[in-house]
Amino acid sequence: MKKLLLTTLLVVTFFALTAVSASAVVNGTVKVGLRYGSSVLSSANLENAVGEGYEFGYFDEDRCFEALDWTEETAITMSPREGGGIQVTVTGTDEVLFETEEDTLGVLPQDRSPITWFKGYKYCGGFEYTRSGSGLQVVNVVDLEDYVKGVLPYEMGPGWPSAALEAQAVCARTYVQGHSKHLKDCGFDVCAATCCQVYNGTNGATAVTDDAVDATAGECLYYDGELVMNAVYHSSDGGATEDAVNVWGTEVPYLKGKEDPFEAETNIPNYSWTVTYTAEELTWVLQNSGYNIGTVQDVYISGRTDQGNVSRVTFVDTAGKELTVRGEACRMAFYSSTYGKNVRSMRFEITGGSGEQTSAGGAYYVNGAGTKLSTLAGVSVISGGGTVTTLPAGELYVLTSSGKAVIGGKSSKVTSSKASGIFVITGTGSGHNVGMSQYGAKAMAEQGYTYDEILEFYYTDITIR
Repeated sequence: MKKLLLTTLLVVTFFALTAVSASAVVNGTVKVGLRYGSSVLSSANLENAVGEGYEFGYFDEDRCFEALDWTEETAITMSPREGGGIQVTVTGTDEVLFETEEDTLGVLPQDRSPITWFKGYKYCGGFEYTRSGSGLQVVNVVDLEDYVKGVLPYEMGPGWPSAALEAQAVCARTYVQGHSKHLKDCGFDVCAATCCQVYNGTNGATAVTDDAVDATAGECLYYDGELVMNAVYHSSDGGATEDAVNVWGTEVPYLKGKEDPFEAETNIPNYSWTVTYTAEELTWVLQNSGYNIGTVQDVYISGRTDQGNVSRVTFVDTAGKELTVRGEACRMAFYSSTYGKNVRSMRFEITGGSGEQTSAGGAYYVNGAGTKLSTLAGVSVISGGGTVTTLPAGELYVLTSSGKAVIGGKSSKVTSSKASGIFVITGTGSGHNVGMSQYGAKAMAEQGYTYDEILEFYYTDITIR
């Protein structure tokens, strides 16, 4: 018969820390928010199929577990206690194993390296439950290296080359210890979703991914002697990464954009993409996202960065009112879960509108691959009859369906045609284009580059230690 130390009549009261500092791992231990906010649970089950039951107590300010009692039961359920506090029962029964009047409870599986099941995923470490409204917030309290092992197979293909996996491990380890997500009031360091970095415990881990974590154990990115904040990464850049300031408005010295020659050397699923919007769809999407605009009749790219990525998009309504969005809003303004449509990266073109209109004095892009010219003076062109002509300095023109348009000199505002009401956006890549391209890392690894060479390419002037 399994040992039961506490009955329904005994209530233990103890102090528990309910708010911890965010973005700072304590004593090599990470707190990961698994369920919080709108995703809190009415009750939470655990199953310790490998170990020998659980201890009940709390995690102190150093994240050391202080045990108050224990049970040999391996399947338990935590629920809000009527009148306040939390109770633990044997799963599927009303048999109470432990109760506390405090609103936070720590639970630690017993055994040397136990693996606990929670919501279909296996996790290392312990758990912290906090009352939130009528439910429970669930936090995994886990060793830093075990956390990284739970990130790696979900952020990068487990079968990818070791150097790419090692680069991703360093990024994940750095990010969790230094990021700008505001999670302090939630009582944990990092969430488990894509808005932080994906973490699903040990289910997807393989010997290869674990080896990549072990091979880089403790290593992080540093800039000017300080831990890098926000070691961000993305799936693919489409041909060039981007300066953080052009995407999020903040200058970051180690997050600088550059042309990426590596992605083209590997196979990237859905690398090129196309999405189509009607004027009515764009009107609905923008208005339901809180933008102040009437019925959309036109949309065009109104600015690009030095790397050829989009920096401004302008929408025009039937009253002639213009709405210009900048930075990451250039792609996120198009996002709609209702229509199931989105612009996947910062690297795209728009057709069907009045045409791209960019300011003079910028760069000119040719060949559709980010090749950049600072001036058109001296460039050779071939006519339809095969005649080669060198372009002069000064104003240059093209003929469009609307007539002659200036593309050089004092103005480079180009209007190709009137808006059609159907807007087709074509692009390459996936993500915000800042930091490391994951597929770029894969391509570099396939070409024999090491993980440190990959990181030093995508992050400017960093060191790894």
